[in-house]
Parts: sequence; structure tokens; C-alpha cells
Amino acid sequence: GDIIRNMVARLADRLKENGSDVEGWQRLLRAYLVLGEREKAISAADAAKRALANDADKLRRIEDTIKSLGLEG
Repeated sequence: GDIIRNMVARLADRLKENGSDVEGWQRLLRAYLVLGEREKAISAADAAKRALANDADKLRRIEDTIKSLGLEG
């Protein structure tokens, strides 16, 4: 419902400010899929990869998540 959507929107906003939170990105991707928002999950996956591009370990972790969720382009 709306409560979940509001939580997800707040998480997305927080990640725009601080994109280095890999666990936050992982939660966001899963939340979008739970809500049936596949397009948003895919665009968030792209944003996450850009945000984490300078941190090889976090980038690998988010790419593993993207693969496991079936969100590759």
C-alpha cells in the first residue's frame, strides 16, 4: 500500500543524496520488484551502478544483486 510506497520514495531520495549505501540500493531494487515496478527497478539499477562506479567492491555487490533479481538490461 501507500505506506510501503512512501518508505520506498524516502529511500530513493536518500540514495540520491548518498549513493554509496549499497545495502540501501539492494533494498530499493527489491522493494520496486515487490511493488511490481519493474521499470523503476531497472532505472534504479542503472543509477546504483553509476553511483557505486568508484568502489569496485560495492559495484560488484550491486551487480550480483542485479543479476540475482534478473534486472539486467
